[in-house]
Amino acid sequence: MSADKSIRQYFHQLTNGCGNNQCSNVYCRSCSTCEYDEKTLNDPNKVAAEAIRLCGKHAQLCIDKNMLKTNIEEIKIRNLTEDYLHELIEQCKKTAGWNLLRDEIDIIFSNRLNLSTSFLKKEFLENISIKKESSSNSTTSKSLFINDPRITLDNDEITLDIDIMKRSIKLLVLYDDEISSTIHTSLDILLNELYCELKSSKQNDLEMDANFFNLFFIIFELSFLSDPIFLFDIARLFYSILTNLSIEAQAKFVRLLSKYATNLTDYISHVQQYITMHTLRWCDHTDIKSDSEELLSSEPGMKEGLDVLRMLFYANLLRGKRDTLDIIETEYDNDEKMEIELVKRRQRRNDDTNNSENSTTNEPQSTGENTTEASATSTTTLRTRRSTNANSDSESPYENKLQLKLDIEPNEYRHGQYSFDTFVNEFANEKIEIRKEYLDFIQKPLNITEFSFIFYPFFLSTINKIALLNIENKARMYFQRRSVLMHNIFSMIPINPYFKLCVRRDHLIEDALISLEYQGIEQPYELKKQLFIEFEGEQGLDEGGLSKEFFQLITEKIFGPEYAMFMTNEETNCLWFNPSAAEDLDREYTLIGILLGLAIYNSIILDIKFPPVIYRKLMGKIGTFEDLETSHPTIYSSLKKLLTFDEEKEGMTIEDAFGLTFQVAITDVWGSQIIFDLKDNGASISVTNINREEFVRLYSDLLLNKSIEKQFHPFFHGFLLVTRDSSLRKLFRPDEIELLVAGSQLLDFNQLASAATYDGGYTKDSPTIQNFWNVLMNFTDEQKRKFLRFTTGSDRAPIGGLVRLKLIISRNGPDADRLPTSHTCFNALLLPDYSSIEKLREKLSIAIDNAEGFGLR
Repeated sequence: MSADKSIRQYFHQLTNGCGNNQCSNVYCRSCSTCEYDEKTLNDPNKVAAEAIRLCGKHAQLCIDKNMLKTNIEEIKIRNLTEDYLHELIEQCKKTAGWNLLRDEIDIIFSNRLNLSTSFLKKEFLENISIKKESSSNSTTSKSLFINDPRITLDNDEITLDIDIMKRSIKLLVLYDDEISSTIHTSLDILLNELYCELKSSKQNDLEMDANFFNLFFIIFELSFLSDPIFLFDIARLFYSILTNLSIEAQAKFVRLLSKYATNLTDYISHVQQYITMHTLRWCDHTDIKSDSEELLSSEPGMKEGLDVLRMLFYANLLRGKRDTLDIIETEYDNDEKMEIELVKRRQRRNDDTNNSENSTTNEPQSTGENTTEASATSTTTLRTRRSTNANSDSESPYENKLQLKLDIEPNEYRHGQYSFDTFVNEFANEKIEIRKEYLDFIQKPLNITEFSFIFYPFFLSTINKIALLNIENKARMYFQRRSVLMHNIFSMIPINPYFKLCVRRDHLIEDALISLEYQGIEQPYELKKQLFIEFEGEQGLDEGGLSKEFFQLITEKIFGPEYAMFMTNEETNCLWFNPSAAEDLDREYTLIGILLGLAIYNSIILDIKFPPVIYRKLMGKIGTFEDLETSHPTIYSSLKKLLTFDEEKEGMTIEDAFGLTFQVAITDVWGSQIIFDLKDNGASISVTNINREEFVRLYSDLLLNKSIEKQFHPFFHGFLLVTRDSSLRKLFRPDEIELLVAGSQLLDFNQLASAATYDGGYTKDSPTIQNFWNVLMNFTDEQKRKFLRFTTGSDRAPIGGLVRLKLIISRNGPDADRLPTSHTCFNALLLPDYSSIEKLREKLSIAIDNAEGFGLR
């Protein structure tokens, strides 16, 4: 019925036109630039064929002015209410037939005015009578829309009674066998007409209609939206309409969702089902193992699904917990200070170089004014980015107009109403060829690329994000190498296309400090090249193993007790900055920050464990009370009790119960107490019921920020020297940064077995190999982690699981009393061909239990 109606409208438009002499629709006979010639328009068969084609592509549809007056005068709104729906269902039950309900659904769900005025709040019921009066007295298209000063695009109001609507739709879908076909047909009519209206000059009037947004909530509530019968036509057309709204209208819809959609997960499920089904359809006609260039992003309808899912993602954020504006402003200020510091350090080194050259060339020396000017310029740029949406929009593919309109920065939210993982479609992510997506993306200007999964980081799995970051990094390295090649061709001075670091094993930290600090400040682009390690006096080409060994050795040294830069929290077994570390360790902290950045850039997992708050801080965040739960659990628990203490219920005051003042002590790595005043004369200010929240805020800030500021600042500076120009902050959440640096704690040893390779005469069917896996699979969790540390240098898995470790098991001679050994640089286990499973279990257990440092390797 819907297709027939639309086709007839297109047929009328092609044969008679719309009657508007100024018509600009090339698919209308009234248009002076109509794309059809008279011969075609006078042939009914050809016109009928074109009408069918235009209906299929949802081409622009004009409204016949001569028909409009008649239609308007005949408008009679037939809306649905909860009571009327109950009455209809009861009548159908009495007559044992459902035609009455089907007829009403057909009338209401196929008509915008009827459906949008259904289930209205009591205070907006007068809109219906206003419409009836205006429709009988007006012959303009304006009369098809209802304006109400209480409903605008700028506010978050809606005329729909959400609760009544939900109860009514819940009742309606109980009879889906009787009405689903009618719903499908009716929605097809409604959505096609809506689409045509949006593509016409009436879009603004439509979006300003007081009841317009009611349609989306009613349709989203229908469980039919996830039905395969609906997915490829109704759902796609529905999502197309949403994504064709103006940015202002999309922003309002997101705000309405965050305010009224208490069942947001149902909406998310609709869209995820849509994306999954379109992925399956793509798989059906595309062999992803072939050389086909057709990407999943080319699947028709995929963009609409992702755009709507992004709206739901933003609504989820708005329903979640955002940092306070004071915290956000402080973080922006810290970013500006760090930006200024980076400029100043670089300028100071340039000034030193210039001074050195000027002492021999007598050229004028640069003054400190340059530093100030550079800093001011940097500050101005950063502030401009914060206040000007256009700059941000043009600079990053990870931001979009809707995000900027809503003023949303995902990393300002600790969490949404639902987990961020809810928005990751694992099945679709498995089919995304991220390398091809990125290459396709960078070959086109940003304003030309219509759709790429790269634009939707919230949708990408962590594995795909890491792959994207690595590809982006490799692309940077490639461009660096290409520019070096061109330089070498036209210059007599060759430049190394890789970042080569030559160190002595017995002076590891000193050599790394000198080279990395210089490159980070003087030539930071060097750090973007692929890292190659060379140990002085040793043969060997770095194919990944030497780099891994370098990181293992240097982290073991610099995190050791000799430097006393960090201490271990006994509760969490995590590292924390020593608040009383020596004053002259700035360079060492900078080195650690650079190492973390280089590890990410070169895809190397480090054997270190920081609490989550450190990774939040590396993303420019500051630590707050909530972070103490994972970094200082006992203190968090005590402060929680302080905040929830009920003086009336407990029969005593906070002063008597806790005896706290605004003077506190923090323990350093040597067990000494360092005294801090949270406020002036803190020892004389008691913590009371009135000021306890202030105490918690100041104490948390001291523990997580101020007490370690001198140590964290150079550490963060070193990290930024490597990652500053990457997409790290736009792509990843803080918890994902932890996975990048230190790997995952989730271990599946079946994955390790499936990806293992064998050497030296072993195969997967060798008796010793069979015994080995039998022993390993029966180890305790603690023993398995020890084994991982023994063979790989870390007890964590890389992103994507142990399948990505590629363990190599080599035969290390015949049966013997020797213990197994390993080369952690290459994830290699050297295993003698033990004569029995008991002997293998004994020797392997001894090896992993006593492998301290690198003594057995």
